[in-house]
Amino acid sequence: MSAAAPAGPVPGAHGCPRVSVVVPVRNGAGEIDRLLSSLLALDWPEQHLEIIVVDNGSSDDTAAAAARHPMRVLAETRTASSYAARNRGLAAAIGTWVAFTDVDCVVEPDWLRRLLLPAPAARVGAVAGEVLALEGQTPVQRLVERYGIMKHAVTLPHKALPCFSTANVAIRRRVLGELHGFRDDVRYFADMELAWRLQLVGGWEILFRPEAVVRHRHRRTWGALWRQGVQHGRGVAFMKRTYPQHYRILPAEQIRRLAGLAGAIGRSASGERGSDAGWAPLFLALWYGGLLAGYLMGPAASRRLKNAPRADDTRAQKGTGT
Repeated sequence: MSAAAPAGPVPGAHGCPRVSVVVPVRNGAGEIDRLLSSLLALDWPEQHLEIIVVDNGSSDDTAAAAARHPMRVLAETRTASSYAARNRGLAAAIGTWVAFTDVDCVVEPDWLRRLLLPAPAARVGAVAGEVLALEGQTPVQRLVERYGIMKHAVTLPHKALPCFSTANVAIRRRVLGELHGFRDDVRYFADMELAWRLQLVGGWEILFRPEAVVRHRHRRTWGALWRQGVQHGRGVAFMKRTYPQHYRILPAEQIRRLAGLAGAIGRSASGERGSDAGWAPLFLALWYGGLLAGYLMGPAASRRLKNAPRADDTRAQKGTGT
């Protein structure tokens, strides 16, 4: 993992690489306007930017909501998988870099400038930015932020190899082509798998630029936290099966987790105030319990879409890359 360099002033269009931003979405009608409005406010030359939304078999008004914005709207109609949707967007992208984010996110106006300027070194295949909280309305959201579950500063320096999430990353399009994109046969952690394949197979480096910020709407409820833990556990099972020589579950790591849970229980029992400390034991129990349950369930295979709408490719004025 390479060290970050600060972004300089915004150059003219000739100094900016062409970027394709790909957003996969399924049943995101309630959030997509917020994300797309933030993407349209990016301080990046229009002629060097295209925005591609890929609907993945939504049953709500996601596609119609996206079509109201001046950007490209595609559909992935075969496989119910955000990674299949990302591959669909990748196949249509024309940018030198392909940047990814998600419908439950909002990008800062200087996101691409901070992510891609100054130009990364030739050996860098992917650039990851930071993922911070969009809101902190519930104890679950505040504790997700406190424990850094979504932060690249916490998750990117993995014990085996650096890895990124697709909430905030840009990858060279030629690198994605060489690696044949994301694995779309699984539902979770194909972004981590691509990050490892990028390094192990392609020999590329990952650069972390924490100044490039995307705001993520963390799970709000205890049930949503449990489900996210299960999803992560199933992703861990996939990575352990795919990279058994690299992904090792260490006993010391599990002991540290139990010690963290015990410490949280102790602080809660002693009446520690502030920072939602009283909720921390429940939070950690649900998170680690979900991880364990998901791991025991094993990898989650993607499934075929049924009765999906036919592929749509709508071009509008801004963000087409033409």
